[in-house]
Amino acid sequence: MTFALSACGGGGQGSSAPVLLPTTTTGQQPQASATQSAPDAHALWPAAGWTGTAGSGFSALPTDPVRQTAKPAMRLIVPPNQAYTDNLLVGVAAFANDGGSMLENQGLKSVVVHYEGNRIEIAEPSYQTFNDANGRAVRYLGWWVCLKHDGRHGDANLFFEAVPRDPNMQNRVMGPYLFMPSQNLHDLEMTVAPSQPEISGSRYCSIRNALAYAAAQGRHRPRITLVEQRNDYALDAIGTRYTTAKGYATIDANVPVTISASQFVPGAPRTGYDGLHFRGRNITINHRNMDTIYHEGRGNQHWFDGVTIMVTGGSGYVNPATRGPKAFAVARNNPWFTESDISGMFNTACGASLVRGCRLSDGLGDALTDARCVIGTLVENFDGCSTWAKEMPAFTVTYTGDGATATLELSDFSDAAKRTFTARVNGGIVGTFEASKSSSTATSCAEVVDWLNRLPGFSAVLQDNTRRATMCSLTKLKGGAFGPTPVKGVALPVVTMFDIHADFWQHLFQGIEENVIVADNVVREFVGQCFFISSPAQARDFVFVNNCFAAKNVYVQYGRKDYLFSQIGRAGRKSHLVFAHNSMTQGWAFRTEDGMEIDRYCLFANNVSPNVVWSGPPSEQMKVTNNHLFAMSAPPAGSTGTTTGGTEAEIWPGEATGDFTPAGTLAASVSQPSLAWDAKGRRRGVADAAGAIAR
Repeated sequence: MTFALSACGGGGQGSSAPVLLPTTTTGQQPQASATQSAPDAHALWPAAGWTGTAGSGFSALPTDPVRQTAKPAMRLIVPPNQAYTDNLLVGVAAFANDGGSMLENQGLKSVVVHYEGNRIEIAEPSYQTFNDANGRAVRYLGWWVCLKHDGRHGDANLFFEAVPRDPNMQNRVMGPYLFMPSQNLHDLEMTVAPSQPEISGSRYCSIRNALAYAAAQGRHRPRITLVEQRNDYALDAIGTRYTTAKGYATIDANVPVTISASQFVPGAPRTGYDGLHFRGRNITINHRNMDTIYHEGRGNQHWFDGVTIMVTGGSGYVNPATRGPKAFAVARNNPWFTESDISGMFNTACGASLVRGCRLSDGLGDALTDARCVIGTLVENFDGCSTWAKEMPAFTVTYTGDGATATLELSDFSDAAKRTFTARVNGGIVGTFEASKSSSTATSCAEVVDWLNRLPGFSAVLQDNTRRATMCSLTKLKGGAFGPTPVKGVALPVVTMFDIHADFWQHLFQGIEENVIVADNVVREFVGQCFFISSPAQARDFVFVNNCFAAKNVYVQYGRKDYLFSQIGRAGRKSHLVFAHNSMTQGWAFRTEDGMEIDRYCLFANNVSPNVVWSGPPSEQMKVTNNHLFAMSAPPAGSTGTTTGGTEAEIWPGEATGDFTPAGTLAASVSQPSLAWDAKGRRRGVADAAGAIAR
C-alpha cells in the first residue's frame, strides 16, 4: 500500500531523529509536539499482521537477487537498531549509472521501502533537515521514510529496494534492518558517579559496572549517563561477552567528561559489550593511552554520535610497545560515525559502516579506506608523511676487522612482520639477527646495534631509538630491503622510514567488494592519494560523486604533491565504478597494464583534474565524458567533451579554505551535468561547470 506524505517529528534514540527542541541538560532527546513543523517524508508503519516479532508482518521477505550484472549503489545514512516512541526518520543514499548519466533521479526509477508487510515507493530523492545529537540542524540528500509508531510495540524489520532506470540492471535489496517502535527509548536508565556509593540497577562508580549490570540483566537498549565532570572515565572489560543486545548501550553525559586510559595496553579498551553508542558533545574520547576500541564482531557495531575523539600530545601518537604510530583507527570492524569531530587518529575511520557529517583532522595514514558510505564530511590536514615518512638516521655501522670485505643486508619489505639482518665477512655469513614487529614488544634499533657490536670487527653507533627496527633501510629505499652493502672501512648510515601510503579512500585487497557510496565530501591539506581503486579484488557498484580534494604542498621526500595521483587499476574486475562531478587537484591514471577489466557501466564524467591518462591500453567500455583538465593537458584517449584550461589557483581561488566554487576557464567551460544537485545542495543548470560545485 502507498501512504501520503506526513510530518516526521522527534522521538528517535539517535541523531537520525528530527528533534525540534534543544537537547536537555540530561542529554535526553525531547519529544516533538504535534504543533511543531518538521520535514515531510513518506510515512510508514507495520501492517496489521505484525505481532511485534521481527518478520511477522511479511508474507514473503524481500530478497536481494544474486548479482549477475550491475546494481544500484545504496547505503543507509541512518544507523539501524534504533528504538523510537513516536516516529523516526530513516534514509538511504542511492545512485546508478543510467546510460552515461545520473541526471535523471540519480539514475533510479524509485526506491521501495518494505516495513513488516507495508510498502511505499519513493519516486525521487529529497533533502531532509533534522537535528543531530547536539541539537544542531543538519541536512542531507537521500530517499527518506518516516517510520511511525501506531501504539503497538516490538521488533520490526525494514528493507530498502533500489529500482534502476536502466532495465538491464538488477534491483538491489538491503535488509533486514531492525527498528523498534517502543513505549520507552531505553529499557534501563543508570548514572555513573565515581565519587558516590553504588545503588544496584541505578547508580554505579564506573562505566564498566553499569555495562556489566545491563549485560547480566539481558537489557537491549540501556542508557548510561555520566554525571560527574572527570577526565578519567575508562572503558574496562565487563568480565564476559555481551553481543546479543538488539539495540545500543547509549553512553552520554550531562557535564563535560573525557573517556581515556591511565596506561597503554595493546588491544584495549575491550569492554566485551558490542553496540556502544557514545552520544553528545559532552563526551570526549582521548586515545592518548588507548588502542582501537574493540568490537567482538558478533553484535551491533559501535556508534559515535556527535562526540569528540582525539589524541593529545605528540607522544600520544607513539605506541611504546611497537615504536610506531598508535591509535590504529577509532574502533574495530565497521562502526557508525555521525556528526563527530575526530582528530589525530591513524587510519581514522577505515571500514566504517557510515561516516556522516563528521570532521576528520590532523590524522595520518588512510582516512576512510573501505568505508561503506561517506557523506557530507570534512577531512583536513592529513599529513603523516611530514612526521613518519621522513628518513631518520637510526645507526651507523662499520667493519675494521681483518677480513678483506664486509657487508650488511636486510631482508623483506618495509615494516614486514619479521625482517632479517645479515652480516658477512669475505662473503660468508658471520651473524644474522631477526627483527620483529611484535604488537607487544617490537625490536628496537638499539637491539640491532647491540647485536652488531658483538660481532668481531663490527662497530655500530646508535643515533635514534624511537622507531622499530623493521622500518630500517638505506636512504631513498622507502624503508625497503637492501642487499649486501659494503661496510669495510666506511660508516654505512642506516635510516628508518614508515612508508605510509595515505589515501582518502582506498580499496584494499581484503576490503569490501560491492556497494560503496562516497558523496559530498571536502578534503583539504591532504598528503596522499585521494582515490586508490587499485586492488586485485573486484570493485562493483562503487559511486564517488561531488567530492572536493586539495593536496597539501609538502616537500618531504615521499609526499610531494606532484608525485601523487589517484588511480583505478591492477588486475581485477571493475563493474559499475562511477566517478562524477569530483573537483580534484590530483591527476588520474587508469591502469589497464595489469589486466584490469572494465565493464560498460563504468563512468568517469564531469570531473576536474590536472590530467587523466591511460597507463596501458584504453578501454572502450568506460565512458569518459565532459571532464575538465588543467591547461596544457591532453584529453585521454577515447574521451568526449573534454575541456582544458586554467591553473589550480585560477579555477578555484577559494580552495585554501575548502571552497571549490568554479572560476575562470572552469566556470566558462560548461557542459551537460551528470547529477542534478551539487555538493552544496543547489540545482545545477541545464549546462554547468564540471566538478562538485555549480557555477
